[in-house]
Amino acid sequence: MRKLIIIYLFLTSSLFAQKSTNKWFPKYQFEASKFLSAPREYGPSTRWWWPGNDVTNDELRREIKVLAENGFAGVEIQPLTMGVNLGSSKDIINRIYSWDTPSFYEHLKAVMEQAQISKVTVDMNGGSGWPLGGQFFDPKESMRTLGIADSILVAGTVFNGHIPMMKIKKMVSFGAQGNEVKPEWGILQSLVAAKVLKLKGKQAILDNQSIINLTDKVKDHKITWQVPSDGQWRLIASWSIPSGEEPSLIAKRGTNYVIDHLDPKVVNKAYDYLLGERTGLEKFYGNPLRAVFNDSYEFHTNRIISPDFLQVFKQQNGYDIAPYLGSVFKKGYNHPVYLAAPYYSDLSPYMIDSVNQWRLIYDYDRTVNKVFTENFIKTSNNWMRKRGMLHRTQAYGFPIEPIGSAGSADLPETEQLFADGSEGALKLATSGGHLYNKPIISQESFVAINRAEMTTPQKIKVWADKSLACGVNHFIYHGTPYKYNNGEFPKEGWNTWSSPFLPMVGFSSGLNESDPFWNDLKFINQYLTRCQYALRAGKPQHDVLIYFPFVNFSEDQIEVNPEETMIAGYFEGIEPKLGNATPSRKTPIYEWYKKLWKTVNELEAKGITWEFVNDNALQTAKFEQGKWTINGNQYQVLALSHLPYINLKTAQHIKALNKTGARIWAIGEMPTQQPSYLDHTQNDAITKALMSEIGISKYTQNTDANLPIQTITQKVRFEEKTGWSRQINRVMADGSIVKFISNKSKEWQTIRLSIDNSLSNHYWFNAENGKAITTKGNMVSYRLSPYGSIFLVASPKPMQFTEGETVTDEGKEITRLDNWNIQIGENNFENSKLFDWRTNEKTKYSSDKGIYTTAFNFDGVEKGKKYFLELGEVYYKASVKINGIEAGERLFAPYKLEITSLLKQGSNNIEITIITTRRNGFIGEAIKGNKQYLQFRFKEKTIVPSGLVGSARITAL
Repeated sequence: MRKLIIIYLFLTSSLFAQKSTNKWFPKYQFEASKFLSAPREYGPSTRWWWPGNDVTNDELRREIKVLAENGFAGVEIQPLTMGVNLGSSKDIINRIYSWDTPSFYEHLKAVMEQAQISKVTVDMNGGSGWPLGGQFFDPKESMRTLGIADSILVAGTVFNGHIPMMKIKKMVSFGAQGNEVKPEWGILQSLVAAKVLKLKGKQAILDNQSIINLTDKVKDHKITWQVPSDGQWRLIASWSIPSGEEPSLIAKRGTNYVIDHLDPKVVNKAYDYLLGERTGLEKFYGNPLRAVFNDSYEFHTNRIISPDFLQVFKQQNGYDIAPYLGSVFKKGYNHPVYLAAPYYSDLSPYMIDSVNQWRLIYDYDRTVNKVFTENFIKTSNNWMRKRGMLHRTQAYGFPIEPIGSAGSADLPETEQLFADGSEGALKLATSGGHLYNKPIISQESFVAINRAEMTTPQKIKVWADKSLACGVNHFIYHGTPYKYNNGEFPKEGWNTWSSPFLPMVGFSSGLNESDPFWNDLKFINQYLTRCQYALRAGKPQHDVLIYFPFVNFSEDQIEVNPEETMIAGYFEGIEPKLGNATPSRKTPIYEWYKKLWKTVNELEAKGITWEFVNDNALQTAKFEQGKWTINGNQYQVLALSHLPYINLKTAQHIKALNKTGARIWAIGEMPTQQPSYLDHTQNDAITKALMSEIGISKYTQNTDANLPIQTITQKVRFEEKTGWSRQINRVMADGSIVKFISNKSKEWQTIRLSIDNSLSNHYWFNAENGKAITTKGNMVSYRLSPYGSIFLVASPKPMQFTEGETVTDEGKEITRLDNWNIQIGENNFENSKLFDWRTNEKTKYSSDKGIYTTAFNFDGVEKGKKYFLELGEVYYKASVKINGIEAGERLFAPYKLEITSLLKQGSNNIEITIITTRRNGFIGEAIKGNKQYLQFRFKEKTIVPSGLVGSARITAL
């Protein structure tokens, strides 16, 4: 009966999941005719920051309309206190801190009603700030941590008294504080006695054979026990106790606790409260309320513990961890990186096996992953699904196995802040989404630390293209501040993450109507919408699986790919280099990545698509149709690259599949050990033998140099190495391939491809203008502009689309435009050469419009020729008039416009308006002592290029 109930619950849950996902993300195939005018429903969303609850219904409705008009498909509401003046008047503060009040839910109602009219989806942050929490539950139900307390015992005596009690030191961190934790809230996990062999600083080395489990002898937190007469003994109590953590930036005064995310009962109670009947939100479930979002899990826990942890651990690992909890405890271990760093050199309070303690930690971490995904992510999924919604989450923040955690979410999300936006981290989340068939992988996008006011249209495109090639297909801008100015802010208003009231913080991007590029977002969003439409169609297709063996990944353990761009938001050659936000630790994960990039870059340069695979997914793999098959996804090869170890069950399974023909690339030496503690000597020997057999299999290719790429079958194949490219494939039901190719370099590049005869119709689709060009023959090529991108669509059937034109760097120079009259604000420069505004004392701190005018003589249009204005370097938007007539504008490279129809014989006038960023102007205000720009003090060395720098010329083709 119990088995039948479990099967019923599983099937019911799966049905809810399928219905919810299909409702929001119905499966479809790419239709060329839809590409030009891809519906707004495929567009990006934005994180919509509210200054707590100091908002009005009229303004909320207006902003929903404005966002819809500018191509946004959805919003994510986040009420928080970031960047506001906490010293404001009492009335203002009362409004800011009135989250979770009737007025707050009235504001949500106004948003929901307008969103229904404007056809905008709404995601809600899980409460205010993060992680999820507040005042609506008993503090004993707050987030817990493993704690260790001990007593020194006197040999030969009888211990009769209270067991050691854990105490929590309050921790204050970014935007949050530590709350009171009472000792009586602690729950004993184990009490053991052990002989101490020696002390190593603050760490005690225990005699493993002496450990005695006394947990069952404890009554009312007291114990009577006869201490052995030989040696030094310790009484070690392991506790589950609240951490006292408060949600960061929560817009609620008083004492707020983070809920216990590892207790499903508490999680369900939290959602019942925050989204249930009392809120009036029920009638908006599923329309327009799409999802609840939980941000990255920045828990202030030393070691994660759950109510069922000891039981789950034993089921998963085959032994009892209770006697060894002191050996896996470590201060700061499960903190987010910005809190964990001070504790990296700390040791566990106890050690039982100096050689194999890492295995105990591995087993504990594996169980942390299990209880986190089951007790929180899947519990959240189920609560939302039953109500026609989804759970969207960034399933990381503490050391974790990131592939399975991402794959467990309804709507997995990654971000450009985490791990400095490295593709090594982005691909972990997208791999999880693909392996577990999640149709959408979202991303907190266009954000970097310390780069406020550096976000430009070109940068958004480069950022987006990198993420698209990694598998992201749903951008969520970070973000849009509610229009808010109570007189305390400059004329631009409140910018949530760049504020004079928190001057040490300067995140990008705060994109609302005050931003100089706001009017360009509609065009940018059209580009993103077309890309997202194409890259949600069909299903992802990857050639190579790369095994990822780790279960304790954190963002500071990545060595970034030396060939990737936009690390920590740095746009090389354009912005000041400020350094990475997250310094790397040289751990086994770091060393693994360092060796991996050679393989990855060789794959990318030949157009071979790849992604990561974790133990859980790999252990379910089948060998079907000559390919590795996981949840219906097929791969040609499994790459085992420089592995420090391999899970025994994984090794056994891949050995069985390899024996039947499943192909393996063994890159570097094969591992000789498995990571679990149970029977580790015996299991290491088994693992070594298995991997040795795999290594000599006829279906395994051993390499540490050039990969056997020629063995990969591709219907679209690169004809030459292209180290400048990144790409991703989607495959349709009829076998059509949609291939996205991005040029990550600042140079013009040519891509040359050979296409299989079965795909006899192929086209280049340009997401910038929505148009396409037909190609002929099996060998095709395309000239990609600096930072350009293109879609190749290859199909067995012809397609209907809007015909476009090719733009290249070809052409003969007719006239060089050297002398200009330039107006920058109140500064005028006559008959001037072009220059970067930073190089002139009058303009280096200017963010005004630049007006450039010049004239040139022209002999007249020759038949069969086209004429172009090429501007060269532009920072950052150029709007052009030729002879008083609008010729167009450019936001991205190439800054090139066809002007044939606008030219006349004789003298021709050119007028160019340049829009630059606000950064230099804001720094100038700070230099003048304007306190409303306090966050830009001492930033003189970080001004950015501005203006039309050129060289500018007229060319003919």
